[in-house]
Amino acid sequence: MVYFRSANASKIKATKNLNYISLLESRTTIAESTNPENTSTTVVVPADVQPECTNVPNVAVSPHSSERWGVGPFRFHFSLASFLPGRGFSERRFSIAEATLLLVMAYLSSRGLGVIRQTMFNALFGTGPEANAYYAAFRLPDTLFSLIAGGALIQAFVPVFISFEKEHGREEIWRLTSLVFNVMLVTLTGLVLIAEFVTPAFVSHWLVPGYTPSEQNLTISLTRIMLFQPLILGLGTIASAVLNSKRQFLLPAFSIAVYNFGLIGGLLVTLAFPGVGIYGPTFGVLAAAVCQVLVQLPGLVKQKFAYSFIWDLKHPGLRQVMLLLGPNILAVGIASVALIIDTAFTSYLPDKASLSAIHNAFMLFEVPVTLFGQALAQAALPRLSRVATEDNYEDFRRLLVKIVGGAILISIPAAVLLAILGKPVIQIVFQHGAFTAHSSALTALALIGYAIGLPGLVASVILMSSFYALKKAFIPLLTNIFAFAVHISLLLLLFHILPGKYIILTIPLAASGMATLEAALLCFLLLWRLGAKVARLHVTG
Repeated sequence: MVYFRSANASKIKATKNLNYISLLESRTTIAESTNPENTSTTVVVPADVQPECTNVPNVAVSPHSSERWGVGPFRFHFSLASFLPGRGFSERRFSIAEATLLLVMAYLSSRGLGVIRQTMFNALFGTGPEANAYYAAFRLPDTLFSLIAGGALIQAFVPVFISFEKEHGREEIWRLTSLVFNVMLVTLTGLVLIAEFVTPAFVSHWLVPGYTPSEQNLTISLTRIMLFQPLILGLGTIASAVLNSKRQFLLPAFSIAVYNFGLIGGLLVTLAFPGVGIYGPTFGVLAAAVCQVLVQLPGLVKQKFAYSFIWDLKHPGLRQVMLLLGPNILAVGIASVALIIDTAFTSYLPDKASLSAIHNAFMLFEVPVTLFGQALAQAALPRLSRVATEDNYEDFRRLLVKIVGGAILISIPAAVLLAILGKPVIQIVFQHGAFTAHSSALTALALIGYAIGLPGLVASVILMSSFYALKKAFIPLLTNIFAFAVHISLLLLLFHILPGKYIILTIPLAASGMATLEAALLCFLLLWRLGAKVARLHVTG
């Protein structure tokens, strides 16, 4: 059986009589069977088209295709042959299951490259002052990117893109895309210029007040270089948002892995020219951003994206994006402030290797979070958005319960394995060169603290994405405020009760407690809201 999407039956593969198949592609009509015993889709051939051969393959659509996903069992069904790379693969529109699998493979390859990158970095710099300055230097650039052009923009843009294209057509959606990009670029440029001036005061008084003056000066220099990264990644964000809206996940997923090549290149420069030192991987950050953008540009070209220099702050589509993005910016801002507080807190810990150890632990912790949370949330967002635009809240609730339930079911044993196998894995992978046994012990301890919150964080990532699909971004903002208060309270409490070497657990345990409580609150609010909508539809119906 050959599988293809019922909404885009333009690519039917056959081994014989290509002329007939070409004509069949252009002139067939799709008629869905109404027989409940036969849910496949049949191909009706026009009477004036007669094949020259009799062994043309039967063509059918799996009942579990992307158009039907969400109301049946939690499973996926697709032809492996059609999924493998080949002609037209980069333009395929993936179902939730296929997109999730593709993103998982991309994230796995990215994490594999990330482990290589981190092993090289640890061998060169360990958990010393240069490494601490490097990790701290990411805070301000990452905050600017997350606020204006990161996942917040994608989650706000995708639902508006889908609904706006449905109402206004392709030409108008490209105008909206260009407008969003222009506004984002101008805003980011202004913020980066301001940040370049305030970096010295911000670093010394707010970010790492516990560092020595020489460590603070190094952090300031690295931060000023990295501040150019958000400007580069902004274009990549727009490309990812457009391609995700079209359910074309290949290039955005591949760009995640490619990002590591730039970072590894920077480390290779340091290996070849030791005098470059920590500035090698710092400039590698900029190279990585360029690589991530370039990989996605062919996808925009194939979508026939037409850029226009447009500036209209009263555009209705832009207003919709801003309405969703506004609460999201505040939510991301709260999370960024929490990260800055964490960094400032670690600068006062007695063991100066704490920041590097926590960074390494969180990098390992991100692997299951990315696989079970972010990949599934990113793949499900377009589908959830389409179900929401149809006011089909009962199917929305069923789909959401299956996605979240499956993710939690997988993440619980993953958390146990992370806590048990963390230390030997860290020793095997990272304990080389400047990364000592003491560094491994600190990293493993921090990883245990993070592992406790894995199910909660995975669930909260998916649940937040669901609110954005419903265009209710204000609710995640409220839960973020609640989570921030919980995080600060746990930081203060744990700092005073954890003894000796276990004080490094303060930040991981505070993060785990925050994620678990926030997931519970998000789940309650979302199910309550969906239940109310379903009940209202039954009453009005």
